[in-house]
Amino acid sequence: MEGMDTTMKKIKVTKATREINQETLKEKKKNLMIFCGIVAAVLVLSFVFMVVEASQKYKLHIVNNTSKNITQLQLLFSSDETNYSSDVFFNSAIGAGEEINTEFPKFPLMGTNSGLISKTFFEGEEGVLNDNGVFYTNFSGKITIEFTEDEAGVITMSIKAKEGKGSLSTFCDEEQVMEFAQK
Repeated sequence: MEGMDTTMKKIKVTKATREINQETLKEKKKNLMIFCGIVAAVLVLSFVFMVVEASQKYKLHIVNNTSKNITQLQLLFSSDETNYSSDVFFNSAIGAGEEINTEFPKFPLMGTNSGLISKTFFEGEEGVLNDNGVFYTNFSGKITIEFTEDEAGVITMSIKAKEGKGSLSTFCDEEQVMEFAQK
């Protein structure tokens, strides 16, 4: 290569340049540590939320705050539209003042528009059949049923179904007065 002077000059690293490079390196390490901390925090929070949500799946909480024993409480999901009916997933007696915490199985409710059906038999009374809300998709949350009795002896059933993630596909937040057949 004629006519071209290709000489490379050696760049001297001065003390000031070395200090600037070290400061830049420290800044990059600091930013990397902050980023790693944020990622770790997000991962830990995600894990905690998954554990909490998993612990709320398929739970059934029933409280009998009345002076009467429930001789039998049956629960099932049913839909006339799609001719779907689950097995009875709870069938038990509940004493006066008793509280039950249990689990229920997973049901294929997707697209069935199923209602939660309850049939309650109080001691000395005929059974009362109630429709308790609509489930448009598979439900994996907690169902809470509470029976209360006022001074006049009127029994009210409150039922609430909720999922951990606040689903818009479950409509089950009802309060119903138990109307027993006259004997």
